[in-house]
Amino acid sequence: MSFLFSVNWMPFLALDAALIAFVILRILEDRINWTWVILIALGLGAAIGALFQSEGNAWLVWVDLIGSVYVKLLQLLVVPVIFISIVSGFISLNGRADTKKIGIRSVFWLMAQAATAILLSLAAGQLLHIGADAGGLFSALGSLDAGTVGAYASLTKPFDEVLAALFPSNLAGDVASNNVPAVIIVGIAVAAAYLAVAKAEGEDQVKPFAQLIEAVKRIVFKILEVVIDLTPYAVLCLIAGSSSRLLASREAMLQLLYLAAVIYGVCLLHTYVLGGIIVKAAAKLSPIRFFRSIFPAQATAFTTQSSVGTLPVTVRCLKEEVGVSEEAADFTAALGTTIGMPGCTCVWPVLLALFYVHAVGLPWGFGEYATLAVTALFLSVGSAGVPGIAVVSAIALFSALGLPVGAVVLMIPINTISDMIRTLDNVSSASIAAAAVARESGLILDQTRKEEA
Repeated sequence: MSFLFSVNWMPFLALDAALIAFVILRILEDRINWTWVILIALGLGAAIGALFQSEGNAWLVWVDLIGSVYVKLLQLLVVPVIFISIVSGFISLNGRADTKKIGIRSVFWLMAQAATAILLSLAAGQLLHIGADAGGLFSALGSLDAGTVGAYASLTKPFDEVLAALFPSNLAGDVASNNVPAVIIVGIAVAAAYLAVAKAEGEDQVKPFAQLIEAVKRIVFKILEVVIDLTPYAVLCLIAGSSSRLLASREAMLQLLYLAAVIYGVCLLHTYVLGGIIVKAAAKLSPIRFFRSIFPAQATAFTTQSSVGTLPVTVRCLKEEVGVSEEAADFTAALGTTIGMPGCTCVWPVLLALFYVHAVGLPWGFGEYATLAVTALFLSVGSAGVPGIAVVSAIALFSALGLPVGAVVLMIPINTISDMIRTLDNVSSASIAAAAVARESGLILDQTRKEEA
């Protein structure tokens, strides 16, 4: 009997609460739109996180495990989905001239959104004068451990090394590390070789390869379909852990709460206002319908905090809900996980820099702010493919501007919480770019999806 009293039953109670919520979600899936199911999952997850909030999230250990397994499953599918889809998509085009423009258009729209994110961040930071009353936050800057600051500073790499790392050198290693740019390059190379052989020797010579790719694609996408159907349940578990951590660290985050709120505001404006303008003007789609179509990808990005991990969901939403063709969806959305990423490489580092400048009262003029903007845009490409992209980008920007790296370390407490909305912005921008590229290339279908009751 004493054994029963000695066991900590709270993790099991939290798991039971999650399982009951799963049953509710399963019932709702047959009755309401999938988007509403995910929204309800967000609400239920937040409630469970608040109810079972504990130090170190100890009570949510099993719930967190479910969310972690889902993220791993998504990451497992990234490489096969991108490789198979790119090869299949480009083979199906059979060398159309439009494919040559997809790469240039993709980079243009991704970088254009990065530029607008920088300008919006500068405007918001200056208008709100963020950090003006936060001088005390950096009073301990000189007492930071040199080893800690040095460890963070060592995260950055020279631009040439970053670019070199994007290209494939060891296919097995690139697959293991989810090196998306390398996978894209290999996929395009394989497709180009197929088209070259088909043109020179006849399509009958390589037809078995095309059939193999199509068969593998069907299998991979069937697995993907099963995994994505689990999204509402994973969202519930992931948001439960995130909301619990937020409540646990509220005391330490009071000084940075305003900055976090501004980051959320800027990312939402960049996604839905500026992004909506691009959707309407360039992609010629209804912004409301577009964002409703990609909402599952946004929810997954918000809860997993991984643009790469969300990629299979993003691609599926673009192809099945928005009507973007395979080649545009696969290529542009994948490229958007390595280039641009406005939330992590633009909004976050720029607002951190402005927060520090205002807090310590640096006498910056137009020249310094222009340098900040240009440097941030350059780093949105230069930081591509680096793990922990947001922290790396902020440290690289501070180093380039001669600002103390230790200041970034002091603002790290809001990194995880703000990473949720930053990742949503990243994924949304990649989706918007894919839709714009598809429209310009004639690779998009009209949205004809019927509304579900």
